[in-house]
Amino acid sequence: TNWEKPVVGIASDQGFSMIYLSKYLMNREVGFTLRVLEILRDFNLNYEHMPSGIDDLSIILRARQLTPELEEELLRKIAYEIDPDELRITHDLSLVVVVGEGMKHRVGSMAESTAALARKNINLEMINQGSSEVSIMFGIHKDREQEAIRSLYYTFFD
Repeated sequence: TNWEKPVVGIASDQGFSMIYLSKYLMNREVGFTLRVLEILRDFNLNYEHMPSGIDDLSIILRARQLTPELEEELLRKIAYEIDPDELRITHDLSLVVVVGEGMKHRVGSMAESTAALARKNINLEMINQGSSEVSIMFGIHKDREQEAIRSLYYTFFD
């Protein structure tokens, strides 16, 4: 692996929705995430990614799995069983991913990536970087996908 080039690729895909829920001290509730996953299972829904914080959780899933009726029923069940402080769904998301094993050996890849998107005034709906530091994922509105890819490309490859 070439550590001189920490980023080796940029990929994207669209057609995602994100369910966002927050609940104060959710991290202290034993089984909180399990209960959310059981609801997804009850609706026969797969999730793609599930970034979380101390008080919030985002569930990224393929939008094609949701009908308006199913979405309404799903949100109602989450609201009833989980009782979050905030619950919302965002549609029309694209996931843009910066990839490279060298990022774990170089400080600043996240900063460079977010700066590239900020220069183009691209709002970040979601950020996820696993502890392996091999990829950084950004959830953005689908209308900004190509612009985001170009900006990241110029930052890392031009």
